[in-house]
Amino acid sequence: MVVPLGHVESQVSAGVVQFVGAGLLTVSSAIFAVYALRNRQLDRLESQRSFWRYLTLLGVAGTTHGLTVMLGAAVHARSLVALSHAALLFATVFLAFAMRELYYNSALAPPPGDRDVSLVRLRRIETGFVGVILVELVVVLLIDQGAVAALVKGAGSLAFATYGVVFAERLESLTRGTPVDTLRRHLVPVLVCTGLLGVADLATLFGVGHVVARSVQSVFVVMVGAFLLTASIRLQQNVHGLSTPE
Repeated sequence: MVVPLGHVESQVSAGVVQFVGAGLLTVSSAIFAVYALRNRQLDRLESQRSFWRYLTLLGVAGTTHGLTVMLGAAVHARSLVALSHAALLFATVFLAFAMRELYYNSALAPPPGDRDVSLVRLRRIETGFVGVILVELVVVLLIDQGAVAALVKGAGSLAFATYGVVFAERLESLTRGTPVDTLRRHLVPVLVCTGLLGVADLATLFGVGHVVARSVQSVFVVMVGAFLLTASIRLQQNVHGLSTPE
């Protein structure tokens, strides 16, 4: 079977764009993780420590996803695909949890006595959902069920992205005009794009060509990387403010 030259060129071009986009995501996520960790070290508010921890983990997950995509562009291995999917899912999850932490530590949240579910129990439920989704994702990838893996990753990413956006929107009226609101507005696009990136694999299930699907994924990867860079600038400014003596 002879493969058309134009098709080969399209695959090569898509691979190059994917590699470059993954490189941008790797660098921007690493920078974001460093500044998030620095904020956690400098912020003396105990209530904010979980928020900064989740943002640091977001940077680590984004870096891992970027690195695995870069490696996957050169070497195809199911273990790399599994790690890449899991890292992307965790990036979405950690950012959603950061928004939830920020909301429940704000004055807008209902007092502990008025909550149907306590924050501790909510965290346990969330952890259970993440564990189930992650196990399903890794299992179906290891038994080479790519379509099922795409459905699991897509559903999980979209669900947690929506979960995080709901809390982020609840924070808007309370934090408007504050430094937290500036950071929130930088992080919401990251949350939306990671959710959409998680469902991008589903395009091939609806007849979209593999090259086109990879191109769409690359666009979202570049967007996530760019949004993380702008959020890193906000984190850097916050570090400067926390480290400057009053």
